[in-house]
Amino acid sequence: MMRFQPSFLILGLSVLAFNTQASDDWVLKSKDLTLAKITVEDSLIARGARVASLDSKQRQALLEELFIRESLLAKQASAQLKPEQLAVLDKQVEEFRKGQLSRLLLEALSLDKAPDFEPRAKELYEARKATDYYLPLRLRVRVLEKNLGGDEVSVRKQLEAIKQQVTEGKVDFKAVVLAESDAVDKKLTEGDSFWFYQGQKLQAFYDAAATLSAEKPLSEVLVFEGKAYLMQFIGRQEVMQQTYAEVKDKILLELTEAYKEEQRKLLLEQFHTAFSQAEIAPAYQ
Repeated sequence: MMRFQPSFLILGLSVLAFNTQASDDWVLKSKDLTLAKITVEDSLIARGARVASLDSKQRQALLEELFIRESLLAKQASAQLKPEQLAVLDKQVEEFRKGQLSRLLLEALSLDKAPDFEPRAKELYEARKATDYYLPLRLRVRVLEKNLGGDEVSVRKQLEAIKQQVTEGKVDFKAVVLAESDAVDKKLTEGDSFWFYQGQKLQAFYDAAATLSAEKPLSEVLVFEGKAYLMQFIGRQEVMQQTYAEVKDKILLELTEAYKEEQRKLLLEQFHTAFSQAEIAPAYQ
């Protein structure tokens, strides 16, 4: 989970935009302050994140942090800071810049003599083609699950009646799942099985789901292991063999990251060795 560091309250990297912004350029408005879209985007770039990668709680936390920060910055004219405070701030900013610059330099140096990874990428593709890059038949269904409770005949009749009503358009299958399912987890997901392939579900369940389609959306009533099931078709993804072109970038990134990490360790080991051999002033020993 992404964490927002308090230091960003001090080290602001964007400018407050007031009510002169166009309607699509702001993210948050209050009586006294408008938080501009560019302010939020610049802050995310500085943190190495994107708004799409944040969940609602993280977005809320980010906006609250930036709102407080920009509200404080807006009071600079009325709250005079002491020269010594600003001097410390300058040092903090410079220290932060040096830390980030050294990180970027380490990354650049770790890739300075990187080889051409494509021949190795092609080898890896061939080795993994039948496993990692082969996508089996994937199915997705909505499931109504009922406990038998020692009365299989009655439960079967109930599910058969529901199937008939859904077929005739009298009830919505999702609504029935929410109202009738005995599976709490299925209720939370509205009965959605999400994508699965052979081996991830019981074979009888998989076989029944495999017979469904848009033309035949409802299964027969299935009974096994003390439960009865009625399934509705959601989707089907046929068997697919991914080509090298489709996975090339992913493999190259994997190889690049592995090489970079190894070179990074070697570089840091060299610096650690050099540090161990350096002379340290008595006052800092």
